[in-house]
Amino acid sequence: MKTLLASKGRRLLWPALASLTVTCALTSPAVGSSDQNTPQLSTSQRAAATQLAADHHVSAQEAQQRVLRQDRLTDVATSLRGRLGSRFGGAWIDQEHGGRLTVAVTQSTTAPLVKDRATQMQAPDTATVVVGHSLQELDRISARLAQRIAAANKGAAHGLQSAVVVQDNKVRLDLPRGAALSKAQRSVVQWAQRTFGDALTVSTYAHASKPFYCGGQYSCDPPLRSGLAIYGANIRCSSAFMAYSGSRYYMMTAGHCAEDSAYWQVPTYSYGYQTVGSVVDYTFGYYGDSAIVSIDDPSFWQPRGWVYPSTRITSWDYDYVGQYVCKEGSTTGYTCGQVTETNATVSYPNRTLTGMTWSTACDGPGDSGSGVYNGSTAHGILSGGPSSGCGMIHEPISRALSDRGVTLLAG
Repeated sequence: MKTLLASKGRRLLWPALASLTVTCALTSPAVGSSDQNTPQLSTSQRAAATQLAADHHVSAQEAQQRVLRQDRLTDVATSLRGRLGSRFGGAWIDQEHGGRLTVAVTQSTTAPLVKDRATQMQAPDTATVVVGHSLQELDRISARLAQRIAAANKGAAHGLQSAVVVQDNKVRLDLPRGAALSKAQRSVVQWAQRTFGDALTVSTYAHASKPFYCGGQYSCDPPLRSGLAIYGANIRCSSAFMAYSGSRYYMMTAGHCAEDSAYWQVPTYSYGYQTVGSVVDYTFGYYGDSAIVSIDDPSFWQPRGWVYPSTRITSWDYDYVGQYVCKEGSTTGYTCGQVTETNATVSYPNRTLTGMTWSTACDGPGDSGSGVYNGSTAHGILSGGPSSGCGMIHEPISRALSDRGVTLLAG
């Protein structure tokens, strides 16, 4: 789990930043238990365990234990990401094999180092597989492919998408199922197959992706189920995390929520609507989907480190396939799901976003901007999902902090 000292103007450095390990300055509190057989979970962790148990047909106790282990396993993965460099092929939590961590390496001689590190960090059942491509290589391929996809998607009826699939050690290029491609899109597919060879696989997706905001200030009301609803100029979204830079404090949300909003208001329920501040900076497009809104009165945001009034956030970490994350949105409340894809290129109407994360959590209009997290660890800012069925797209918090030039405010 990490903190990040970030500055603006680093967007072109993101592929490199994603592979760096930053020294941790904040740590999550230890999870206590009065009974070794009865883990103590936060509200979001209980929700994640319930979803995990349903998804993988395991007992409630087993699901709780897996959720409680997640931070330890992702700490191992993040540590190895930095130590192995070009020998690191990615990592994932393998829910089909007891929720153990699996680490991919490009050299078989690296396996003992992985085993030693995992044992030191109390994850002795960590598995190692040898692969042909490093995560750095897959990220570079993903970045090159994303540039071509973004150009080809302009004006196309249906967009190309892609993602890094660490379990297969490949980058997957996704075509819209049952839809004709434009000449430019066909050219991208042919170029990618010719250029990337066995590092690329081609598949299809069924449902278009879209951002999840409420257009029209009251178009999604009622209900307001949970989370913290925020209202801008003719738009409703949710709030994510708090951040700061120098003596200034900010609320983080989705960039597409801020794009057309000059001001923000937060419903306090006791006093009607209270103005929070104005949009300071945002991105909605190729380099992601995040924004910061100035906080005129920081005393309103106590306790420090809110996602919502009931949640303390103490740290952040990278996303790993197989881990469970949750969000609390103003429309659909608590929902949780398993991370399925990272470093994804996503096609929205008239937009292409890169470097995003997919999970199986359900969400809906008005949830955009919600904080995505596990326990007290921040993972991202909710952006959108598929046009039909469940699925969640989020902006990784590591990039959002870097691009906005702010530091996560920890409780």
